[in-house]
Parts: sequence; C-alpha cells; structure tokens
Amino acid sequence: MSETLSSDIKQDLHGWREVLLPLESLLLWEQPYYPAILVGTTTFLFSIVWYTEISALTAFSLVGIILGIIDFVVPFVGPTVTGYKTWTEREEIRFSSICEKIAAFQQDVIDTYHGLSAMRQHNAKMFFFIVMGILTSTAWIGNLIDNLFLTYLMVNFFLLTPGLRHHKITQKYLQPIFNRFKSGNKDKSN
Repeated sequence: MSETLSSDIKQDLHGWREVLLPLESLLLWEQPYYPAILVGTTTFLFSIVWYTEISALTAFSLVGIILGIIDFVVPFVGPTVTGYKTWTEREEIRFSSICEKIAAFQQDVIDTYHGLSAMRQHNAKMFFFIVMGILTSTAWIGNLIDNLFLTYLMVNFFLLTPGLRHHKITQKYLQPIFNRFKSGNKDKSN
C-alpha cells in the first residue's frame, strides 16, 4: 500500500519535482544559514499581516489566492528558476525519496487517526479525558497568547521540525527528558 501511495504522490507532484529538491534542501538545513532564511521569511510575512491588520477571512483568502497562483505557475517556471533543465537519475532518486517521505507522513497521519478511533471505541473514558485535557490546554494557551503570534510560532515550528529531526537535535535534547520519565516510572513501580 505504501508503494502505491508513494507512486500516486509522485505522479501528483510531477510538475513540482524541480522545486521540491531545493525545498527539501532548505527544510533539512543543508546550509547553516537555512534556518535563518526560514524564520526570516515567516517573520517578514507575519510582520506584513500584523502591520496591515487584515481580518482573518481576508488573510485566509489571500493565502488561498497566493497558493493557487503558486500551484499554477510552478510547473511552468520551476525548471527555469531552479536550474534543473535536465533531469538526471540522481535527481529522480532524490525526488522518489521525497515522495516516499511524504507517503510515510501521510500514512502516519492515517494510522494515528485509526488509533484514536480504536481508542474511542475500546476505551471511551480514556479517550474523553485525553481529548478534553488537550482541548482545555490549547484553549488556555490560546487565551493567553495573541492569535497571530501563536500562528507565527506554530508555522515556524512546523517549518523547522524537518531540520531539527534531520540533524538529530530533537533526539539530543529531548531524549534525556524521555529517559528521565522512563526511569521515573520504573522507580515508582518498584
């Protein structure tokens, strides 16, 4: 199933293949200044939104318009802008790898949904308390922090996550915390 999903994604993103290679390079921080480019770009865009004080509906509409234009233009100008005028076997392998990563992420989302659905059916009380706890926490955080700033933080988090994972920064700094919880649970059970 994963191979068919990957081939479907590969077919859907065929027009974007010349753009996906540099985008992957940017998201995985292949150059040390790439995180600054990501955060600087989002800061610039969110500063424009903050300065103009546009409404949420207008912002969503403008984002939709911009994404529609990008989706239309990229397949035509992608090879010219990125410099991939000839497509080699090496680029095809990288493109296939990107499509496999996207398919794996999509499968993880589907598996998480099925896992939550199974938890809801088999352990409704646990599901209720987990969902209510998460929703209460997010409502409290949303009440404390400005919506635009919270969206800015979430966008930066999602853009920086692939690079953090690729350079194993999350494992380096979060693994001791997870190990502490694991050892704490073992100590309590003894």
